[in-house]
Amino acid sequence: AFLAETKYEWLYKPHFAQGPDHPVVNTNVQDAIAFCTWLTDKERTEGTLTPVQSYRLPTNKEWDAAVGLASGRLDSRDLTQKVTDEQSFPWGVEWPPPPTAGNFNFTEITGKEDGYVYTAPVGKFAPNADGFYDLAGNAWEWARDHQVGADVTGTLRGGSWMYFRKECLLSSYRYHVAADLRAASIGFRCVFEDKHRTAAFLAGQQKTTEELDKQRREQLLARPDVSAEDIAKMREQLSAKKEVAAKEHTLPDLKTLKPAQPGKVFVNSLGMTFRPAGTDGVLLCETETRLEEYDSYMLSTKRKWDRNPTFAMKPSHPVLNVSWQESRQFCEWLTERDRNNKLIPDKAVYRLPTDAEWSAAVGLTSEKGNTPAEKHLGNKADFPWGKEWPPPIISANLNTARMEGYQDSYSYTAPAGSFSPNSYHLFDLAGNVAEWCEDAWTGAGGGRVVRGGSWLSFERDTLLSSARQHFPETAVKTDIGFRCALQLPSP
Repeated sequence: AFLAETKYEWLYKPHFAQGPDHPVVNTNVQDAIAFCTWLTDKERTEGTLTPVQSYRLPTNKEWDAAVGLASGRLDSRDLTQKVTDEQSFPWGVEWPPPPTAGNFNFTEITGKEDGYVYTAPVGKFAPNADGFYDLAGNAWEWARDHQVGADVTGTLRGGSWMYFRKECLLSSYRYHVAADLRAASIGFRCVFEDKHRTAAFLAGQQKTTEELDKQRREQLLARPDVSAEDIAKMREQLSAKKEVAAKEHTLPDLKTLKPAQPGKVFVNSLGMTFRPAGTDGVLLCETETRLEEYDSYMLSTKRKWDRNPTFAMKPSHPVLNVSWQESRQFCEWLTERDRNNKLIPDKAVYRLPTDAEWSAAVGLTSEKGNTPAEKHLGNKADFPWGKEWPPPIISANLNTARMEGYQDSYSYTAPAGSFSPNSYHLFDLAGNVAEWCEDAWTGAGGGRVVRGGSWLSFERDTLLSSARQHFPETAVKTDIGFRCALQLPSP
């Protein structure tokens, strides 16, 4: 109906036959947005929708809520809820899936057919507890967190008729792909939104929060050891903390800063601290690049960064969802800034660490091999925190829901520098976000080298100091950021 009425240019029929009640496939993000926009305009014109009602793609948090994840329905989760979210499928926790769970590649999973070689008519399999069909299988579904500007990457949820791997069918699994990708396994689902109802819902949440606060105050006042003055003092302290958190990144006074010198600790114009870390003539930032520092760059260059993840981050958290190219652009901007401020020599440059420099910083001084690919997992004994497994306390921000014997206090990223530093006083070489390096990956797949684990890491081998990953220069991922190196000229 959409194509017939709009003459939208779309000629991507799949290679297999479909009936009119099958899910549309071979649609990219723009195709899905175009459909939602057309349907919104059509029904507003017909009087079916009001001006504050519309159709759009679901956000990842909304998709989480629909599939039953606590991460989509609650502001905070306890450990049990986190573990359940990590282990659940749209049909429950059992594996392999029951025959009624969805349209998958059952031949690979159980050796039996589900009755459909390709897509199935929508709604043929059992709905979930809230009445939603095909959240598992049939066609991948685009999820789109609110963005400004063109979509470069997109997120797919729910698996499809082609998929059989257990990890890809978990309710929490997010498949990050190019936004312009069309495939015979990709479709979409619409969300209907009424902004007045949304506003009323949020107002109701605020009222509930205020009522809970009132109840807490009354409970505190009922205690003989707490006075009204104590409560007033608590509120003042909380308000002061909120004010501090709301303030913009305070830059250091340039007059107090000293120019960079080889082998000496150096603080730059953004307040980033650089330290010698085992490589002559190179200083490494003691933390991963933070949001507050990246925001300074975006503000200065009049650029927009609209890749906030679905979880909350503070200015002190590491920036993520930035490509290798964008990480280098930040370094180039910082080089020009600190040269102009006379804090670094004209021949000094900020850049990403090389693979060898990252190894030196993490304590690997005698790796065998000539390339990162040859050195990958060459050392099976050392971690950024030492030789212990599981890690000792306060070691790193990891995916503890999928680990045994180690816990931390963060569901997602943590403020940079929240965990114990290594002997060079560098933080988060393990966990939080993985880090882009300068080097090209010379093995199969190409791309650029990435070092260090992240908040998503949990397996022993992926957390070894010698572990490497590699991704295309344009890739953006919620678990990859970067750390800056300062290359100083020889005396």
